[in-house]
Amino acid sequence: MKNCIKKFIHKFIVDDRGAVSIYLIIVTLLLFFFNAVLIDYARIIVAERQTDQAAKVALRSTMSSYHQSLQDKGLFAFDGDQSEANAIFKTVFEKNLQPGDGEGFKFVNLVPEEGELTTELNLDRGLANKEILKHQVLEEMKYQAPVEIGEALIEGFLAISDDMEKASVLTEIIGDIEEDVKNRDEKLDEAIELLKSAKEKLDSIQDRIRSTDRNTYPTVNNFADLFYGHLEYIKVYPKNPSPPSDDDDEKSEEELEKEEEDKEKADSFKQNARSLLNDIIPIAEGVEQDLKDALELLKEAEELNNSVSETIENAKDSKGEHYDNAQSENESDVDTGDSSQLDAVLDSVDDYVLDQEMLTNVIQEVEDGIEDMEGSEGQTNGLNPKLGEIKANIDSNFKNRSKNEFGDTGRSGDIYHARLYHSNAKEHTNNAINLLEEGRAEFEDEEMEEKEEEADEALDDLSDQIDEISDAYNDITGDGDIYTKLADLVVKYEGAVESNSEQFELEDKDQTADQAMGFIDILFENLGNLLIAGRDELYFNEYILTRFSHHTFPTDGTSGYKFENNQVEYILYGHHSFGANYMAAMGEIFALRFAINLVDALKKPRSKIFGPYFWVAALADAFLATAENMRVITAGRAVDLIPGKPEPKMTYKDHLRLFLFAHPEGKTTERVMAVLEHETDADLTESSTYITANATTSIELWFIPGIMDMLGHTGALSGRVEGKTYYIDKEVNYAY
Repeated sequence: MKNCIKKFIHKFIVDDRGAVSIYLIIVTLLLFFFNAVLIDYARIIVAERQTDQAAKVALRSTMSSYHQSLQDKGLFAFDGDQSEANAIFKTVFEKNLQPGDGEGFKFVNLVPEEGELTTELNLDRGLANKEILKHQVLEEMKYQAPVEIGEALIEGFLAISDDMEKASVLTEIIGDIEEDVKNRDEKLDEAIELLKSAKEKLDSIQDRIRSTDRNTYPTVNNFADLFYGHLEYIKVYPKNPSPPSDDDDEKSEEELEKEEEDKEKADSFKQNARSLLNDIIPIAEGVEQDLKDALELLKEAEELNNSVSETIENAKDSKGEHYDNAQSENESDVDTGDSSQLDAVLDSVDDYVLDQEMLTNVIQEVEDGIEDMEGSEGQTNGLNPKLGEIKANIDSNFKNRSKNEFGDTGRSGDIYHARLYHSNAKEHTNNAINLLEEGRAEFEDEEMEEKEEEADEALDDLSDQIDEISDAYNDITGDGDIYTKLADLVVKYEGAVESNSEQFELEDKDQTADQAMGFIDILFENLGNLLIAGRDELYFNEYILTRFSHHTFPTDGTSGYKFENNQVEYILYGHHSFGANYMAAMGEIFALRFAINLVDALKKPRSKIFGPYFWVAALADAFLATAENMRVITAGRAVDLIPGKPEPKMTYKDHLRLFLFAHPEGKTTERVMAVLEHETDADLTESSTYITANATTSIELWFIPGIMDMLGHTGALSGRVEGKTYYIDKEVNYAY
């Protein structure tokens, strides 16, 4: 063994004969291995590229089978189920791996692996996904919307945001103070009636208390008769009668008859005097109660007046919260006219507040009148206590007062003071009535009452017009099955079955104005917010207007109210009954036109700037102009966005364009999806816009599979080696 080792070392290491040949053999062997690796590596790279290209082509071919009806709506989704997607992908993939005609030598000879050619339709990313739907809509509309969107309309509408804000604040103030003003005025009206009642009562007893005319004793028609009659009475029935004497027995028959006659007259006088007081006292007590009731009403009215003043100040301080974003986005140079009149009108709401000094003076006069009637606590320095003393004196046969204490001479007699208290109470009552009537004269202006009637008549006319529109379809039924189906589809796409439309009562003019301006607040707030956030909502709204039908004019019988002609209205409002969505649109058109016309009416110069009058006059003008606008729109014609300005114009469709901003939420997207399925028969939950494909191919390695396997483990190759076969796994994705 030792000798063998020595021979080997000598022959192959020490002996250099044949070294060159061995070296060349080794180098050639290494080159062979290297070339073999390069050849298989090149074949693998080509195979991977062919697999990738074939998978992409097959996937594009699969997704080229899109739903044609959805494509007509500008949307793309695969038209088929998972098995159809797999079949198309497999067929196209395999064809793309086949060699072309005339290819004799197959350098790669790529083989698709049966059972490992699959696709996955990602339904989570289908058109039932609201984000995916909106993304496709934006892709569709970004080339069309700039042409379709009425930029002039949006800019023109933003241009009136300042004026609308002022009108909205004014309407809000009127709405907030309306109830208080109404209650205040009702209380003041009741107070005036009570004061007038008190005055009438005082007038009715004036002659009995204050007249100086005397009637024949024992008649008692007034206090003069009472005073002078009581002098005769006490002669017959003196306060301190003398004891009987012998002279009394010696009186003649005539003297006795005379005494008897005097007693009868005295008794009659006392009865008449008592009747006089019994008549006067209830009336005087009624005066006192009227004044007290009036005082309570006046104090309540004063509190309401203070509340009105406070509400106005708070509203002025907090205005503008709905309009900030819309105003910041306003870059329009549209002429909206002079807004100074709106500022004057806004300032004139202070006229709704009655002069506080006037109310204070009225209350003071009534309080003084009450004091003249009831006197101070525990005192008799009032008409009613004094009348009570006089009656008590009569009942006591005039024994409680001396002549001067009871009489009407001097300044201490009961009758004198009764007359004084009556006079003072009447004066204070008259003063209170005059102060109130003069202080409220502007609110009772005849011209204002005429405007009130004109405004009510204009509102009635407008209400009748809206009723006529409603009556046109109320007796017609139709599309019941369609709306039932749509309701189910809305729920299917995870939307509640609810409606967006605002309700306008059209009964009370101030309430109607408040409801309309409340809608305008929402419209401007949402418009401003959406424009600040971006213009995606603009594009989505425009998609609705361009891809779905809306009501057209003039309406031709029942067809005009069918769902097929009111799809935009349904998407916007969501009512599931015949004609109701069109009616909702007309209601909001009324609100918008009224708000614009109200601004215009408030800008009109008038003979006097006075809050209540100006407001009522503006309402009358706005209702009349709105009625005319509604007639023009329902005739299929456009109206001026800003009254008196020829451009821009607003069509019925333009109004819907704005209303889509008023309802950015409210399940609009779900209703779009429901209508899409109804129109295209495409189930959006099964309409995938995203697909993933997995494909596996293999090639037979020509040389040294082990080295390829080793390269795979190092990450130089992405496939796997099994035996002499190299497998390529590819995943490709595609989205519309």
